[in-house]
Amino acid sequence: MSLDNSCLTQLSCYNGVMAVHDELDDIRDSLVRVVTEWTQSELQVRIAESVDDSLDALEVRALYLVGMSGGSLGFGRLADRAALSRPTTSKLVSRMSARGLFDRIRSGRTVDVQLTDAGRAAYARLVDAGQQMVGGALAGWSAQEITQFQAHLSRFVAALPGATLATISRSPDPVPSPLEEK
Repeated sequence: MSLDNSCLTQLSCYNGVMAVHDELDDIRDSLVRVVTEWTQSELQVRIAESVDDSLDALEVRALYLVGMSGGSLGFGRLADRAALSRPTTSKLVSRMSARGLFDRIRSGRTVDVQLTDAGRAAYARLVDAGQQMVGGALAGWSAQEITQFQAHLSRFVAALPGATLATISRSPDPVPSPLEEK
């Protein structure tokens, strides 16, 4: 049996689509592994210990979300970004406020959650811990590989549905550290 050129072209196109599909599967699987590793309770506990040993994994996440949003985030937005109910978010913010890390700022009918000076310092330690983890994972990569990875990853994140300025910011720490403010 012989194949004509159009059939060969279709077969080639089909194989190309299958190859891309397989690559997409690999990318998806890798992303799931990254999220799984990054959000693993044991890892979050280690990060919390490096920041403040009294913080639990959820508190670390809230601190990071508010910090990467410039140090202030609307209450509802925090609840949405952390995938928490409003009552759970309220309890979380109350705990973080009692520890001196967050302030609730009322403005009319809305409430913003803001980092205090202690919250900014804890966030800076959190970012440092994250930088060390990422740096360790990139050990052995060339500067060019790291630059390319960062560019591709930023482009990917920016294309995700619901990407916000905070999630696509090139800066690892949009909140100035307490030392920079002086």
